Parts: sequence; C-alpha cells; structure tokens
Amino acid sequence: MNLYQIYKNEQYTLLYRSIMYFLIGVGMLIVTRQLYYFPLLIFIPACSNLYLSFSMKKELKKATRLFYETIPVSRHSLVGVHTKEGSYYLKTNGWSEYFIQRTSLINNPKHYMLHRKHKHPLPFLKWSRSMKIDKGGAGKVFHLKYQSSTAIEWRSDEGDTIIIYKGNKRWILNYNKKNYLSLQKGYLPQSVQKLFDYHHSYVSFYETYSEELDWLLIFLWYVDSDYFLTA
Repeated sequence: MNLYQIYKNEQYTLLYRSIMYFLIGVGMLIVTRQLYYFPLLIFIPACSNLYLSFSMKKELKKATRLFYETIPVSRHSLVGVHTKEGSYYLKTNGWSEYFIQRTSLINNPKHYMLHRKHKHPLPFLKWSRSMKIDKGGAGKVFHLKYQSSTAIEWRSDEGDTIIIYKGNKRWILNYNKKNYLSLQKGYLPQSVQKLFDYHHSYVSFYETYSEELDWLLIFLWYVDSDYFLTA
C-alpha cells in the first residue's frame, strides 16, 4: 500500500463516521423531540470528522507528487504515518514496509498485528504494563519497569532489556546495551520535509540493526502511537 491509498482510506473512514453521526443525530431528534438539546451533541463529532475529511486534501496532493518526482529510496530510514486504521512505516518513496494494526476490540489485552513485507505477520498482545510478542510460535513477554518523559525501560522474563531514552531531538532504542533504532517525532530532515509534514515521524536505523530485529519497531511504535495523523 502506498501513501496515497493510506490517506484516501483515512479520508473515507472519517467521511463514513461523519455521515453515521449525522444519521444518528437526526434519528434521535425525531424520536426525542422534547430532549432536542441532547441529540444536538451528536452533531459535534459529525462536524469534526467531516472537517478532518476535507482537510486531508493537502496531504493527498503531497502523496500524489510522490509518483511524479524521482525520490531515492532510503535504506536506513522509514517515515511513520499514523491513522485510525493503523500505523504505517514507509520508505521515502511512499510505499509501506511495515504496518501495525489492531485486530480485536478486547481492551485487556489489546491484540495487534505487525505486518511485514515478504514476511509472515507478527502478532503481539499489549497490556497496560506488559507486552507479549509471538516470535516463531514462542511468546516473549516484556514488562514495563520504568517510564518517564525521557526514558522507558522494558525487561523480558529471560533478562533481555530494552531501554528507549530521549537524546537530541530523538528517541533512541537500546536493546541489550546496543543502539538499534532512533525516532524523531514531529520533526523531519529537510530532504523529506517538502513531502511530509509534522504529522509524521522519522525512524532511522543504526549499523547494528538487521531485518531479524524488525520486531523492535513495536516498541518504537509504543512511543510514537500518541502522534496521530488527525491530531
């Protein structure tokens, strides 16, 4: 899936929700005429979703330009795009390499799936202070030991440690005392700033990183998931 399709799906999702809110509001007005002020509250999310749907035209124009400009594909970085359907991590030419999607409505635990290009999807479960990743049929559980505005520490039952700490304008992921990934939120390098804006994040790979460790993106997503496209 490319960036244009991602934005288009998000636009249709917001438009569909706004129409549903409008229909619910009109139906409640007809049924509860005396309590007219209560159904009017339903029109607030209807209008906001409709506005967000139309405001995405600028992003669609940027995504369309990706098909007409020659942009070298970066091998050491990804751009993160977060929508209500899921979280996408793209190459700089706008094609998705990784996609994190919620697969159930159960809140405890929350079920997710990490889709990877040319690989089988990787399911994982998320509780409030722990995460279970299904690696090759054997689940690996990480527990949240510490969290602050500058550092997050995860530790597995086997003793593996993941520390995500805030450096200069970026978050750095350290796995077993080695840096593998970094994340810049709300700021992009000038080389891709003209095509992407502050709604996106920028993931960089260190030399120690390999595709066998792509499941570490789940922990960067945990830090990055509060920055949504429509925020």
